[in-house]
Amino acid sequence: MLTDRQIQQPTLTLRERGVQLTLRDRAEAAFAQGEALLPGPEFHRARIRLNEIRERFRARLRVAVVGRVSAGKSTLVNALLGEERSPTGVTELTFNVTRLRHAERESLTVHYRDGRPSRQRSPDELWRLVAQARHDPERLAELRAVDWLDLGVPNQRLARFDLVDTPGLDSYFGEESARTLRFLGRTGQDVHTATVEHASRADALVMVFASGLAESEERLLEEVTGAGLRAVEPMTSVGALTKIEYYWPACPDPVAEGRRVADRLMTKSGGRRILFELVPVAGLLATGAAACTERDAADLVELSRISPSLLEARVRRGPYFASRDYADLPVGRERRAALLRRFGGYGTVLACALARDGLTDRAGLREELLRRSGVVRLGQVLTEHFGNRADLVKLDAAVQEMGELPAQPALLSQPGQSGQDAEPWMRWRLEEAADHVTRLRLTEHAFRELALLRRVYDGSVVLTSQELSHVLRITGEYGDSPAARLGLPADSSPSSLVSAALRQQTYWAGVDLDAARGAATAETVRTVRRSYDLLLNRIGPVDNRPGGDG
Repeated sequence: MLTDRQIQQPTLTLRERGVQLTLRDRAEAAFAQGEALLPGPEFHRARIRLNEIRERFRARLRVAVVGRVSAGKSTLVNALLGEERSPTGVTELTFNVTRLRHAERESLTVHYRDGRPSRQRSPDELWRLVAQARHDPERLAELRAVDWLDLGVPNQRLARFDLVDTPGLDSYFGEESARTLRFLGRTGQDVHTATVEHASRADALVMVFASGLAESEERLLEEVTGAGLRAVEPMTSVGALTKIEYYWPACPDPVAEGRRVADRLMTKSGGRRILFELVPVAGLLATGAAACTERDAADLVELSRISPSLLEARVRRGPYFASRDYADLPVGRERRAALLRRFGGYGTVLACALARDGLTDRAGLREELLRRSGVVRLGQVLTEHFGNRADLVKLDAAVQEMGELPAQPALLSQPGQSGQDAEPWMRWRLEEAADHVTRLRLTEHAFRELALLRRVYDGSVVLTSQELSHVLRITGEYGDSPAARLGLPADSSPSSLVSAALRQQTYWAGVDLDAARGAATAETVRTVRRSYDLLLNRIGPVDNRPGGDG
């Protein structure tokens, strides 16, 4: 068995060599020290559990997309990826959990509920399975046994985190969905349970709200917060208000209406208690923009040449726009139908308006439509708020799970023995092993920053908008590098970094002297000033750098 001294030695050697250890490095050392205290067969189960927690910490961040059935979750996932990957048109598959992760080559692994081993399949083969199951009892039995799908995708947007598309938080469904569930041998409660189970195993959540699926906006929040998920908080939860394109044509500007509804949900309905941000997203517009072809762009340019009022009047007629011959429209009905399916009514009118203003090339049109859809902003929030703090978010969960180990009697029991019969020294050893990881909450400044952010989000600390921006930046919202934490260009010189850090320290020292700001602000200031101290240590003394700016 390794001793504490042997485990610590590599860390000491790295420090002696001047290598700056990361939070991940220190966490790995703590896990190793804890595991070393659990030798022998009597701690076999405890070691298995410890390694499960460690592997979750090592794994890529998992972000679960949750909400009601028909809220547009799969469409949102596809919009974030810029391609159709999560099943949206195959109802039987949308009632399964789908995990999408980055891979060099496309792959699909099907996991089953009935104990049979997981199986590699091609996506096309899985779609065929659905189609054939209605006529083949053997295929139907396999389809009913599917638990969840693991889809590997060569998509760089998945480089920072995995996305988990869940089926829905509903327990009761309309007749069409109920018929599909009966065909699959499942119930609405099965779907709800699977969603909660996989979402609770995720590190962060995208909570999807679709206005119109509840009788009030307050009810939208209640349906998600009361669904039985583990603690939902702004640190690990963001929201997407989907299907805003359907505000059109009642609202000429559905994006503005989406922002108004989102602001009301966040301020008056209590959304700020659980969400970092609620982003309005036109999912259909985003997926249409991502799949826009040269032919689509050319047709949109042609339609943009007629008067805006005539075009809007025709598009407002929906099915007629796609099926009737109009002498005053320069694009045939089949192509109009294709545009309407891809972009929707609002997207078609918007794209033509952009083309009318001179944005006629496919790439430029696609980029602007994506931006206006809100999906670019949502992707930015996921990358900054989750991706840039991935290790800390996962370590926070790991510390909590490790702290629960000594309270689990099964980890101390052996065959024929209950946990209550365990030797006291075994329980003490498990507490000591867990302590190597849980003490990180006391020794790592990143956890103080995390506590500060939680106080900011729950409203117990009042900051100006500029101060809030600085707090988010110095705590790593926009990246972990010294330049990112100071809001400077990536190629900034060491002297520029030091000067910026010292200026901020001076400002926060002034806030510290303002007794009128209260005790909560004083604690905030101490944390922020320490953050700048540690950042200056990372930068190092400028005048000692070879060829430096000193």
